[in-house]
Amino acid sequence: MTRAPETTALLLALTLLAGCGRSISHHLLDAGMSSAHRPARPDVAAAVLPAAKSPYQILGGDMHCHVSPPDSPRHVSRGMEETVELARAEGLDFVVLTPHVPARFFQNDRLREEVREELAALERAVPRGEGEPIFIVGFEYTDHRYGHIGASFADLGVVLAEVSAPAAVEAPARFFQAYLRRGGLLVVNHPLLTPVDSIIRMARANLSWRPFTAPGPYPAEIVDLDRTAQAFEVYNLAVTELRDRFLLGDSMSTLEATLARLDQEVPLRARPLVPVGGSDSHSGHLRAATFVLAEERSAKGVREGIIAGRVCVRDPAACSFEVRAAGGAWLPPGSVIRDATMVEVRARGEEIRFYANGAVLTPEAPGHTVFVPVTPGQCSVLRARVDAGYSGPVYVNCPFSLGAGLSP
Repeated sequence: MTRAPETTALLLALTLLAGCGRSISHHLLDAGMSSAHRPARPDVAAAVLPAAKSPYQILGGDMHCHVSPPDSPRHVSRGMEETVELARAEGLDFVVLTPHVPARFFQNDRLREEVREELAALERAVPRGEGEPIFIVGFEYTDHRYGHIGASFADLGVVLAEVSAPAAVEAPARFFQAYLRRGGLLVVNHPLLTPVDSIIRMARANLSWRPFTAPGPYPAEIVDLDRTAQAFEVYNLAVTELRDRFLLGDSMSTLEATLARLDQEVPLRARPLVPVGGSDSHSGHLRAATFVLAEERSAKGVREGIIAGRVCVRDPAACSFEVRAAGGAWLPPGSVIRDATMVEVRARGEEIRFYANGAVLTPEAPGHTVFVPVTPGQCSVLRARVDAGYSGPVYVNCPFSLGAGLSP
């Protein structure tokens, strides 16, 4: 049977993706800038990197995983049993299950009960044995007009009991506010997934977060979500390795654009914004896309690490990024430093770039630190690319406290 060009192109892309091993980020690492195109190094001294001892363990997982049921088998070809086997085969520490749910489902009694029952069934199906991947049952709130939100960690049944359908009709934002109060994590998924002119139909869809990409006005719950969502999906495996790699010819395009956008948004919003990653898998692959510096290997440890911003995406090497003020302790991603005029940054890897409010700085050599001047009273966002990974930021002289804006 002859396949349509669109189908052939998509199958080729999926075949190439499925053939990649767990170290996909290493295989697809770009060559980086030549020395002739590197920005000038800062005129500050370098120090030799000492050995570091971290109190955290690195947990690798997938924050964006679809599964059928409850996802439609027309869109998701993988059930729970295969999902478990894939997670085991990949050696994942955690997987957040994010089946699609319709926008404003919480306003309709029938839809509320359907979604609640489907997620409860999914909860019953996940393995709980020692050493198993940690499965966190969440959902992807799918608003085709304004964007997608990954929700996890809160008990949906408790939230629905707190916010009735009439109350949600009167003020839809109440549902998400209650979700946050109950310990939920809200992630803006693929915020810059804008349309691409292509023969592949899905590439022409606008799945971006409209407060980032389109003028308002927006519904009240979208305004509230934009104000309160703790994390943004900067690394979406499907976007990076399918859309960007094959259609744009630059696999890092959306990833780096989204990180740069968060650098700009942090001072404007005066709150931390945590970068995370997920495979957005609908078929036969999962990947560790988010790495969390966690105090314990548990759902609690994953959630607390993400809320605190102790994360990196695409490669765990970037979790080695640390910053300190003069005479201070070395601090991991997610930390807040106040009243500094100079900070020192370091990481461990072969290819290292530091970012200070978007400007690129490079160490003299692997194993050396870089001193970065910062302005008192001006919020500076510092992060790193280490090998194929990207760290969460450290916030210097920013007008918020550690954890501000991340939980109610």
